[in-house]
Amino acid sequence: MAQEYFDFTNDLIFRWVMEREENCLAILRAILPELKITAVKRRENEHPVNYLAFDDERGVRFDAIIEDDQERFYDVEMQVVNQPGLGNRVRYYQAQIDQETLKKGEDYDDLRESYVIFFCAFDPCGQDRRLYQFHYYEDDDRQLRLPTNSHVILINALGTKGQITPALAAVLDVMNRRRDNQNPLAVSLVKEIDGYNRDKKRRRALMNLKMRLKDEWRLGLSEGLDQGREEGKAEGLSQGRVEGRAEGRAEGRAEGRDETMLSLIHTLQVQGQTQKQIVETLALMQKSSLAAAQRYYDQLTEAASGGEH
Repeated sequence: MAQEYFDFTNDLIFRWVMEREENCLAILRAILPELKITAVKRRENEHPVNYLAFDDERGVRFDAIIEDDQERFYDVEMQVVNQPGLGNRVRYYQAQIDQETLKKGEDYDDLRESYVIFFCAFDPCGQDRRLYQFHYYEDDDRQLRLPTNSHVILINALGTKGQITPALAAVLDVMNRRRDNQNPLAVSLVKEIDGYNRDKKRRRALMNLKMRLKDEWRLGLSEGLDQGREEGKAEGLSQGRVEGRAEGRAEGRAEGRDETMLSLIHTLQVQGQTQKQIVETLALMQKSSLAAAQRYYDQLTEAASGGEH
């Protein structure tokens, strides 16, 4: 049986790739060729953002900010699941950059130019564009831009519209597991990721992360079912009718099941599974057809994203 392959969208794989400054430089130059970046260095955060990623088996690694040769700062993230609150998350990371890069005794006039960049395995804005860039504009006069020296870039791995560099297109091919792109950056990234999948120590860390995610999913399943039963019972009793109790329990169980299945979908996406693989898993669990499982998948993910596409 073939070993599971962990790709560029896997949290640990992405972190390992971005730990190498030559990769940071190549990827930033692919996204922002107009900046003509010639060198970068990583700055470890003093107030790190905790996230689920293992360094060996001893604990979490902390995020880092990238600084270029002109004292501009970058935070580059991988976002696999289209969940509500992406804008708030971007805002949080922007504040993180400002906090970490403003030196003691400096004030807001000394804030450096910064970029928050998200690689998204989905279309974050629903316009099929491969790259979205955001700034502060006046509501009535869209030509009037507030000079905050901050930039937000969302990169859509599924997009087909808009011009991007061949190197960035190569990175998106790596995200989508296309191995036929002969761009030097794509070839280099695929070789490195393949090496991480073969390395015994790295693979152990990857499997540990997978098992922890699975344990958290199981805990979520138990808690979701318990919550569903309790909510169903409470709703039914408040109605004071046998029909109400039955309906309340059913709705509670359904709600708990939906939350649990959404958590499962999130876990499988983090593990690098494709939508097709996830739908097949749902079909097996629910003993339903692939078409029914696909409809259920679409219903859950659409509800989680607030109905946006």
